[in-house]
Amino acid sequence: MADELLVLHEKPEAKYMIAGWRRQWSNGGRISSGLPRYLIEKLGARRIGRLGDQVSTLCYPFQVAGTHDTFRPGAAFQDGLPSTRMARENEFFDAGNGLIIFLGEEPWSRIDIYGQGFFQAVRELGIEQTVAVEGVNGPAPPELERRINCVYSRSDMKETLDRYSVIMSSRGSEGRRGPTIGMAMVSLAHFDYPEVQMFRLGAMAPMYPFVVSNNEQLGIFRDHRSFYDIMRRLKSLFKLDIDLSELLALAETESRELQTNLDRIAENNAEAKRIIEQVRADYDVTPYVEPVDLDPALDRTLEDILMGMSDPPEEQQ
Repeated sequence: MADELLVLHEKPEAKYMIAGWRRQWSNGGRISSGLPRYLIEKLGARRIGRLGDQVSTLCYPFQVAGTHDTFRPGAAFQDGLPSTRMARENEFFDAGNGLIIFLGEEPWSRIDIYGQGFFQAVRELGIEQTVAVEGVNGPAPPELERRINCVYSRSDMKETLDRYSVIMSSRGSEGRRGPTIGMAMVSLAHFDYPEVQMFRLGAMAPMYPFVVSNNEQLGIFRDHRSFYDIMRRLKSLFKLDIDLSELLALAETESRELQTNLDRIAENNAEAKRIIEQVRADYDVTPYVEPVDLDPALDRTLEDILMGMSDPPEEQQ
């Protein structure tokens, strides 16, 4: 059954994995589906494998009534003849420099089977740390940093993650609340795969309760600021060689456009103006500052200097 859960065509040297999912509940700002896709394209990542047919068979329905082909597996034909097997897209990509990117589809059932295939890949590729990236929609000032929430699978990870200006989530501690797919995978890792280090970073993409054209709410639907704020943490944590200037430029353009629309609405609607101002007043974020790792020898030297400065001066003879 193991071979039916995972198909790897090659096993490059790997240390870290960034994972996201399409067609999933916690995909605000297209963070979970869009950020991995952006990285795959920017880094020219190569497809190296997928979760196997057993996952496709057991973890998804064939269709959902009333949704046409949205949830059906992909299929293709050439001159009447099937050219591609029906399959779900749960694929692994090699981005080089030890980075693997996973882009999948949220399972509908048998999360245990899905997890077996996923963590088998973590083990066989020798991945040391895995991060799930996700997002929610909510009211947030468009030009400000995004708040980043975090859950993690092992207690020995907290000290390191605390250095990256994340908010540790207590979701579900005060009452029943279902997990996102990223949270579910972290929970599986904690209880069933204790050797795995996995954490989840979630950001809030700006969305306001104002209906505009096409009966859609006003917000940023592909939030590159969230991409940027997640990736600058991962760039430091995973020691990635990646230029984030394009993400920041896209983020600034999106933020200006949304702010212009918010200002236009506020000019003509006193209640909307009150809501917009209240969002800004209530928004609280700890600015991210990249951690600096000092050489142990230098750290000891600085400590000696500080201790020397605190010593009382000797009495003059």
